[in-house]
Amino acid sequence: MFLKCIVMMLIAHLVLVSAFSFEAWSQNNFQGTSKTYTQRGTYKPGFTIKSYRWDSLFNDRCCVRMCNNGNDVGYWCQSHSNGLPSSDFNEIVIGYNNEQLVCT
Repeated sequence: MFLKCIVMMLIAHLVLVSAFSFEAWSQNNFQGTSKTYTQRGTYKPGFTIKSYRWDSLFNDRCCVRMCNNGNDVGYWCQSHSNGLPSSDFNEIVIGYNNEQLVCT
């Protein structure tokens, strides 16, 4: 019984850790071509991101850094969306906990 409880807690933790998504659009106000990312890593969608939606569960320790040509232009851990960001960007870096999210 104890082992079953531990396995269930581990599964619940893994679901929470990976329960995020970043949606990127090529036009303002969530229009145009879109791509969705649901795993940690560095991504270049092949277009300039002009609107986005970052969904991350409260306190799941997942964050996203937004980059434009290697320069940091934004960072969010809590959920956030913007249909008209102050800066366009062409790369995102998603990670957990204390991972360094570095623009390339």
